[in-house]
Amino acid sequence: MFKLIVTIKRKRGMSREEFIDYYENHHVVLCRKILPPLEVYRRNYIMNDDPLLKAIGDNRAVDGENDFDVITEAIYTTRAEAQASMNALFDQNVGPKIMADEAKFCEPGGIKFYVVQVRQSSIPW
Repeated sequence: MFKLIVTIKRKRGMSREEFIDYYENHHVVLCRKILPPLEVYRRNYIMNDDPLLKAIGDNRAVDGENDFDVITEAIYTTRAEAQASMNALFDQNVGPKIMADEAKFCEPGGIKFYVVQVRQSSIPW
């Protein structure tokens, strides 16, 4: 398994609901059409207003916002598959289409990629 994490900040002036709707119903569809397949493509949307945050003393819903609005996981079977996907992403025929679409819902400079090493406990918690 090879995993990339991508954090994305929504475009200024766009509501959380508009951001999620565009990402799920437009961007994901575009990516699936023009990028190589991957094992898992998961979006984790930040929920600043969840009551659990208040219960632990986190006041982000009142005091401000996050550096990003979604944590996207792209999981590939192999590193070679991840590299092929990144090559396609930056291909001159594909990259501009993806970037043009990102400009519709992402804040400029608000996309960051991370290669991560996953460690998972196998013992029941």
